Amino acid sequence: MDEAAVRASSAGSTPLRRALRVVVPAWFLIISAMRLSVLVPTTPGYDGMLYREAAVRWLAGADPWATVPGEAVFGAPPPTLLVMVPFALLPETVARAALVAVGIIGTVWLIRTLRLPWWWLAFPPLVDGVYIANPHVWVVPLLVANLAPIAIFDKVYAGVTPLLLGRWRALVVTAVALLVTIPILPWGQFLAHWSEVSAALQSQSGGGLSVLATPVLLPVAVVAAWFVGRLRLAWWAVPVFWPYTQWYYSSTVLPVVTPLAAMALAIPVPGATTVGLVVAAVEARTAAGVTPTPLRAAAGD
Repeated sequence: MDEAAVRASSAGSTPLRRALRVVVPAWFLIISAMRLSVLVPTTPGYDGMLYREAAVRWLAGADPWATVPGEAVFGAPPPTLLVMVPFALLPETVARAALVAVGIIGTVWLIRTLRLPWWWLAFPPLVDGVYIANPHVWVVPLLVANLAPIAIFDKVYAGVTPLLLGRWRALVVTAVALLVTIPILPWGQFLAHWSEVSAALQSQSGGGLSVLATPVLLPVAVVAAWFVGRLRLAWWAVPVFWPYTQWYYSSTVLPVVTPLAAMALAIPVPGATTVGLVVAAVEARTAAGVTPTPLRAAAGD
């Protein structure tokens, strides 16, 4: 059974499947429209530009993690600076357009590669990440394209997926690349700023949307993680368990997500990722023994 069939199995009866084909896209569109009504007054790509500006400061010999009162804080570890260098070398306006364009292209490629209906482009966490051009939107396309080392340099938490999938070769390549780049990356500055950066990230994220923001749900999340299975958990682990998670982190689950679980993830409130994982666990049990096609490819099965 292919991935589309697995997603369909979660819907249950035929009438429910037909209803979900209408309800889920409408749900996505309504929430995305609400989010865009807040974002549109701002210039697209502002989050990506924060990362670019950190790379510009690094190339100029300045401190990438220097904090400015009242402004967002760059909190990524040093390898992310290397990923942003190509954009740092471009003029500001060109870089902004390129950051947004890369996110759009990668997202369209991902939806097509996963054989999802096109209305998944309205999945609210995706819309949020693409508009602000956060480098997170490149993570899943890179992982699905078997470019895990680049994904991990882009966002360190991307390493959780290949670790749980057992992609040992990719992790070894990443480890070697990290060792080779130690002399050129400002790890000392990063560690010196860690306490203030960590505090700023916690403040900016409002505690995040992972289960760590709702500790009372932690036992529920752990049990659901057990039942969902290792291969699916590889894609769910970051939005559910990583500290300071942002809304767009939920796009990480796209290779294995089902419509019902996605409806929970579409809501940017603490506890929603845990609810989504519980739904996914129930669906995994009702579709016992079925592994979506993208999971087989990712795990090398």
